[in-house]
Amino acid sequence: MRRRTGELLLALGSVFFLALVLGIAELAVRTFSAVDLVGNSKNLFVAGAWGKSHGNAPNAEAISFGAPVYTDELGFRVPQGGVPGDAGKAEAILILGDSVGFGPAVEEADTFAGLLRVRFSAKRIYNSSVIGYSTPDYRNLVDAFMPLHPEVSRVVLVYCLNDVSAASARNIDRFVSRKDESVPHPNLTERLRSWAWISDANDYLRSRSKLYLFVRHRLLGTQVRDWNEVLQLYSEERSADLEHAVGDVAAIAATLKERAIPLVVVIAPFEYQLRQPDDPMSQVPQRRLVELMSRAGVQPIDPRPRFDASRPSSDYFLAYDAMHFSAAGHRVIADVIADALTDTSMARE
Repeated sequence: MRRRTGELLLALGSVFFLALVLGIAELAVRTFSAVDLVGNSKNLFVAGAWGKSHGNAPNAEAISFGAPVYTDELGFRVPQGGVPGDAGKAEAILILGDSVGFGPAVEEADTFAGLLRVRFSAKRIYNSSVIGYSTPDYRNLVDAFMPLHPEVSRVVLVYCLNDVSAASARNIDRFVSRKDESVPHPNLTERLRSWAWISDANDYLRSRSKLYLFVRHRLLGTQVRDWNEVLQLYSEERSADLEHAVGDVAAIAATLKERAIPLVVVIAPFEYQLRQPDDPMSQVPQRRLVELMSRAGVQPIDPRPRFDASRPSSDYFLAYDAMHFSAAGHRVIADVIADALTDTSMARE
């Protein structure tokens, strides 16, 4: 009996010691590291917001990447309390995007959408960006939104290199109780993410533990890994997917052209591309996109020359993040968009 009691106390002591060590390590990472929590609260999303596409919940207060975010009556991200006077503005700019455009872990005022609110203060900025979106979702949103909003005079698409794939959308689909199991999972990472219990455990840990994320980033080298994954989307084997994505962008441009509305397309870079600009493979996605979009009548903007090459590339992105901009990165994209809008004969306010 005493032996069993001793073994039990030893086991409990070991568990307590492990919990103490993990707690200290978690505190150390939170104190000395710039790691951002990842993940989003389920109440941020609703199914069928724009045709078949999910969207942000209207008038929501939710958590994204560990920080509070707010949406307006349309489900578009806004500052807390909204933007006074927006309802009375005669013209608007519509921003299309995914999580890069939504701007997680960055204060709304410091995102490129927030910065554009200041530059074009007489116009309403609709930031329709939704985490998990890809090109079919942009098309669904334009088809559903534009006929009801004649005040939109310009549309900006911030195209993320992973917009060729619907993998991110599948993760959000679990939140809104809608799955598409017919979509193939071309690599091991996507197959693992498709398993609900793995995705649920990952979502739980990455939204609560910076230690988990720090170890994960260090072990997996997530910035380079995510770059290598997205590069596969621009291989010859995935040409059909790429052409379909460009076809969606061309269809959006055609829809807008019928209304005499210009479309500005900005291709958001990955961190690796700014870090290794001389790597020939870092040129592949933009080269193929520019070629295919130009052939379809759309002239995209590659903003990479606007980033200061003398500054560490990581400064422009969230810590250990392959694609989501920091406040510094958002400022660059805001400048690029503002210049493009001015070139389309929009006077600055």
